Amino acid sequence: MRVLITGYEAAPFFKRGGLGDVLGSLPKVLWKIGIDARVVIPYYEEIREKYQSKKIGTFSVIFGKNIERIGIYKSYFPKNSKVPIYFLENKNLAVINTRGRNKKIDQFAFFDLCVAHFVLWSLTDGKWMPDLLHCNDWHTGLIPLILRKELKLSIPTLLTIHNLSYQGRGSIKVLDLLHVQDKDVKELKRGTPATEINILGEGILHTDAVSTVSPTYAREVVENSDHDPIHTFLLKRQKERGAKDEVFGILNGIDYEVWDPRHDGFLKEWYGLSDFRLGKAKNKAYLLSHLGLKNKPTFCFIGRMAHQKGLDTLMKVLPEIISLDVNIIFLGAGEKTVEASVIRAAGQYPSLIRAEFSYNERLAHHLYAGCDFILIPSHFEPCGLIQMIGMRYGTLPIASETGGLKDTIINGKNGFLFENGNKRQLLQTVTKALRVYKNSKAYTAMVRSAMETNFSWDKSALQYQALYEKIVVDYDHYGF
Repeated sequence: MRVLITGYEAAPFFKRGGLGDVLGSLPKVLWKIGIDARVVIPYYEEIREKYQSKKIGTFSVIFGKNIERIGIYKSYFPKNSKVPIYFLENKNLAVINTRGRNKKIDQFAFFDLCVAHFVLWSLTDGKWMPDLLHCNDWHTGLIPLILRKELKLSIPTLLTIHNLSYQGRGSIKVLDLLHVQDKDVKELKRGTPATEINILGEGILHTDAVSTVSPTYAREVVENSDHDPIHTFLLKRQKERGAKDEVFGILNGIDYEVWDPRHDGFLKEWYGLSDFRLGKAKNKAYLLSHLGLKNKPTFCFIGRMAHQKGLDTLMKVLPEIISLDVNIIFLGAGEKTVEASVIRAAGQYPSLIRAEFSYNERLAHHLYAGCDFILIPSHFEPCGLIQMIGMRYGTLPIASETGGLKDTIINGKNGFLFENGNKRQLLQTVTKALRVYKNSKAYTAMVRSAMETNFSWDKSALQYQALYEKIVVDYDHYGF
């Protein structure tokens, strides 16, 4: 089977979040089980500056009133990988547009148009035709529509939702740039208000199958537990396709070539199951010395500074947690109001809190290895990778009981769970975790259990293979 996977990022070439990790690791595991998986993303300036690639072709697209020339560059994932990655080059794809949501929507509508035409180029010039196109998040939500209605290409598609918080809502004028006809769209011209679009919603209506990144999150999306407007699109899709249609949930994995304390090049000391106490102690000593902190139980937060991540819940009990005589280290960037709350906390407790407002890959690795606990108070979490990485490194997660966190953490065995949004339970759970930490036997058993939990992509890759095959068979049978 041949599968083309697309999204706006893919590690290590260009990574801004968990989607980059997925597109950087899943294709390699799919390749190992016999799937010819390939990836296509924009050719950002950042990629051109850091990585070598070979130009293999060009094609043109009409976007608005302009004829745009697209360069096709090819490379391979590193570490002796056989998995090809294609970069689509154009001045409109050089950097992510940050001049407002409509500009970003226009940019990724253009990228979607380019991907669709790249598929056409692959068939004619590239001598390679995917059996299925795997789209990821709103950035690729218009590809199923463009493939089917504009290019008349009969290729089944899968749309995976990694985070419903981002749906690509904006001006309906993007349709004019794509020269999409009213009769070909389902909701874009008839939204409320009529001047707005929801690109992820339109993708849900046009794709052949929808998936999310954990079984629990799939149920939460279908049950509309947070009353998200995307539910309207899911209901319409189910009405059109009948009871046989469902939202699939496949848990993400982590790449053990990148995330493994036994050979992590960033670490001060390598360690595994047999020597984790000594290995973590040495990494912790290095981390705390580097940050100017004293040797205490140490917690970290790694992730986007966004409302979704539940820092508001944490901040409500932060003084009480700090009173337990612990260190807390924050790493991430995002919403300025959320960052401001962390800055205030760091100012109040300068000897116990450190914060860096960026994504520092090296520091992230040191935090996973050197901290004792990782705080994940998310209001919702489609899958979450940080709890898996934390467990791999023997850093126990303290997390909300939601989404993929619920699917991966066994409360009291390889981590701790508390009721979503419940500040009292968060404080009680932190207190419980510290009691375990002081009980050497109990703590060792939990860390060992966490490190033994298998979060490789192997199982998930087989589930994707089965889903890909089902989509292709259903497409051949039902014609959609």
